[in-house]
This record gives sequence, structure tokens and C-alpha cells, in this order.
Amino acid sequence: MKAPERARESADPLSPKSFALWYSTLGPPLIWGAYLLLGDGLYELGCSSGFRTREIYGLPFTFWYWVLVLGALAAVIVGGVLAYGAWRRIRRAEGENPTKWGRAHTMAVAGMASSFLYGLLILYGALPVFLLHPCSTSP
Repeated sequence: MKAPERARESADPLSPKSFALWYSTLGPPLIWGAYLLLGDGLYELGCSSGFRTREIYGLPFTFWYWVLVLGALAAVIVGGVLAYGAWRRIRRAEGENPTKWGRAHTMAVAGMASSFLYGLLILYGALPVFLLHPCSTSP
């Protein structure tokens, strides 16, 4: 299979190799997992006793945390937009092949739901920055 054929197949939402459907379904949970690991690592690095100031490369580590939050949220939103676009194209092709249509429709709906759920989890994970002082210890 040549590259243009593979690109066309990955762009077709009815194809089992659809990039939009696979990214929107599996991307958000993987992004959320990476967000959790990187966020914990960032706080371990920024709050460690070896740092005199709470900075990483001259910028406060809360800045880096917001870069992480916004980057993860943007990647999850892209998954939701891809799923919504695929879902709209799938609805127009309803009568073609019921098996392909059912699989693609289910993946598109799951991708939209996955993006919504993991987007909320990422936003919920950003709340402690507003409510708690970073690097504070328990009394």
C-alpha cells in the first residue's frame, strides 16, 4: 500500500484505521495518565529541598504546571473535535455498510465522551493550585 492510499484510509472515518477515531478514543486517557505522572514529577522537582528557589529554568514551577495543564487540555480537546468531525461525516454515510457504520459511530461517540470526561478530570486536577499553597507541608 502506498503512502497516499494509507493517508486516505486513515482520514476515512469508516475505516478501521481511522486516525481521528483511534486518537479521540485512546488519546484522552493516555494524555491524562501522562498529565498525572508529569504533574507529580514537576511538583517533586519544584518542591524538593535541593532547590533554593521554586523555579525551573528561571520560571516559577507553577508556570510549568499551567503549561502542562493547558497542553494536556488542548490535546484532549483536539481529540474531541476530531471525534465530532468524524461523527458528523459518519452520520451522512449511514446506509453504506452497517457493520462499518456501527463500529465507527460507536468509536466517535466514545471519543467525544472520552474527551469530555478526561478534560473534566484535567480541570479538576488543576483546582489544588487555586485552593492550596504549592509546596506547603501538613501541620
